Amino acid sequence: MRLNIRTHLPHPILAFAILLSASGQTIDATSRKDVVVMNNGDRFTGEVKSLRNGVLYVKTDYVDQNIGLDWAQVQTVESSVVYQVTLINGIRVTGKIKRISPEAVKGKDFVVESPAGGVQVGAAQVAEISTQKATVWRQLTGSIDTGYSFTSGNSQKTINSDADANYLTPRWMAGASISTSFSGQADAAKTNRIDGTLTGEGFLNHNSYLGFYNDYLHSSQQELDLRITVGGGYGRYWIRTSTTRFRWIAGAVYAKENFSTVSGQPSGSNVEGLLGGSYDSYHFRVGEIHLRAALFPGMTDAGRIRASTNNTLKIKLVNDFYFSLGFWDNYDSRPPATAKKNEFGVSSSLGWSF
Repeated sequence: MRLNIRTHLPHPILAFAILLSASGQTIDATSRKDVVVMNNGDRFTGEVKSLRNGVLYVKTDYVDQNIGLDWAQVQTVESSVVYQVTLINGIRVTGKIKRISPEAVKGKDFVVESPAGGVQVGAAQVAEISTQKATVWRQLTGSIDTGYSFTSGNSQKTINSDADANYLTPRWMAGASISTSFSGQADAAKTNRIDGTLTGEGFLNHNSYLGFYNDYLHSSQQELDLRITVGGGYGRYWIRTSTTRFRWIAGAVYAKENFSTVSGQPSGSNVEGLLGGSYDSYHFRVGEIHLRAALFPGMTDAGRIRASTNNTLKIKLVNDFYFSLGFWDNYDSRPPATAKKNEFGVSSSLGWSF
């Protein structure tokens, strides 16, 4: 069993981190007076930033970072600014927000006020609250992490680096990620893996969407110089709450492959089916779980099946830092004759989310 740990791409990762860090230096000149009251009576006055993953983020004048509040422990919220609100049934509403005492309104304690008419629902029906930032960079959310290990007995070094970013608008969402790995030791073959992915979702009615998928994979263990996969399909959220998301997508992709070996090489261009699913779970002050899986049954190359999975456990540390454990796997039922059918790896790293 070979454990390949994910990667080494210092220049793109470093540039990505510097750019995001620089973008965060802009400070709003306008001081707002939004009010948040907790169930225990604590009161926060400042700027309500967003509700994401079950956490309500508030910026105040007396704390140098956003304060993360457990949405389940929030009693009332009042803000005069317009937000985009996503409900668990997929409906999106734009307007000013207010959360009031549930006893006075029979459980429908969250109100979105807009010129087109107000919407009043229970706070548990709210999945996300977001604002449109002044610049594209400030609208991004994501994370960066890296890990390194060294074994003196055989001089083995392993390096793994990952970065991802997402951009959300009222009508669509786009994401990009890169995962790189390097593993090597003295007097032995070195292995490396680079995987870059672009994804997109165009929102339809309620919890359905049209999905876009574009992947670039290089893997020395599978003798794959480069596989470009592009396609998409129809998807739907089965579960969407403020702390949990489970969705699937079905469609088709086109894959073009170049292998470093010519022995028993499969066809260079294929049309494949796409069946995928993802699960995300967020736990206040504990961490996150992210599970991804995709199946690509051959259509023009009948009988060939590819599959991939990428799973991560993030444990919160201080501020926006976390410790990450990851597992990934790529499977090809019909690789070149000298290549491996299965390549997988585990990783551990320290990261920062933004």
